[in-house]
Amino acid sequence: MATEPVVLSLRRPTSDKSWGFQLEGGADQGLPVFVHKVTRNGIAHKSGVEPGDVILRICATPVTGMTHAQVKAEILRAGNDLDFTVKKRDFNVAQYNLSMQQIAAAQRPAQAQPNSPEPRSEIVEEHLWRHGGPTFKMVQPKSYKILEQQLPQSSTGGAPPPSVFERNPDERSPYLNATGPTIQKAYGQS
Repeated sequence: MATEPVVLSLRRPTSDKSWGFQLEGGADQGLPVFVHKVTRNGIAHKSGVEPGDVILRICATPVTGMTHAQVKAEILRAGNDLDFTVKKRDFNVAQYNLSMQQIAAAQRPAQAQPNSPEPRSEIVEEHLWRHGGPTFKMVQPKSYKILEQQLPQSSTGGAPPPSVFERNPDERSPYLNATGPTIQKAYGQS
């Protein structure tokens, strides 16, 4: 199916609405990047995107050699104005779906006999490093770190911080010395 590449322009006013298509493939999957599914009456459907369209470029960036994650990142980088250069219906999606179903069926265990014991399964309790390592990090606010640093200093029993009220009344600032009654009247009252 040798067809000429076509440029499809997808536009949306805000990123609240999805584009309405699902991609498959990439260098990591050993497949060309292609449109797997299109949502009926979605932005992609109205712009002419069809299942089986092979993506050649996203905006001005060629997708040859990109992994699936890099392709998704390039689509996100495009924002709300997405231009696809595609080869129309250049990938057989029906054959792809059939082969994926056959692979999934081959990986399923055979049906167990009614009186046979349940098959045992192995549990691997290692971190999945391909997902970024351990799932939880120790996060500590900076203020906690500062308090922890000052805690040993305060437990040694040093002198407490100086206070204005520990001074002799004669040593206090004249601003703090009350000369008249200490209860003030509200603004505007005499």
